[in-house]
Amino acid sequence: MFTEAEIAVIIENQEIEKITEALRKDFLEKTAPYFEISNHDFLSLILLSPVVGKAMANNNISFKEEMSLQKKARKLSKGGFFLSKDPVADCMKFLIKKFDQWEDEFYGTINKIFHILFEKETIDKANDTTKSYQIRVMEAPYILVRFISSMFLEREEDILNPGKIRNIEFDKIKSIGMKTGLSELTIFNEFLEAFEVK
Repeated sequence: MFTEAEIAVIIENQEIEKITEALRKDFLEKTAPYFEISNHDFLSLILLSPVVGKAMANNNISFKEEMSLQKKARKLSKGGFFLSKDPVADCMKFLIKKFDQWEDEFYGTINKIFHILFEKETIDKANDTTKSYQIRVMEAPYILVRFISSMFLEREEDILNPGKIRNIEFDKIKSIGMKTGLSELTIFNEFLEAFEVK
């Protein structure tokens, strides 16, 4: 999962901050008009949206999934809000309630962020099939591996062997990959192939 410090580095990019702020204003105006959240924390929510999407693959979030989402949200909040109200976790509740209305906009924003963060050279390297998937994961830029693992895995170290997944969740990850731009990466598609679909 991304860390608070990594979110802080990503939001330093002015283009990303503008994109984040635009969605934040729109989301708050239409969904949570009296809620306050910083751009840093809203970017955290944006990057958590695939995790929410995966959890909602069957239109229902289990208690275990909810606890996992809360934990991830708190980990990303600026300043670590473990003892007080957490803006990312609280804003995530608004997102979950209206997820069907906002899902594509959040994924579209991730797509824009993806194309800002990753230059063509990085994408080409990740798509170089002359090396094995495992080698390319090892050689891939840190942020690229974090991008994939943070959105779809409970534990980052499982990226080479993500284990079993239900078919409905697998289909959701594929869909999210297309909407976020990750499906442009051969390395992402091979990551999908590494799952054992049950």
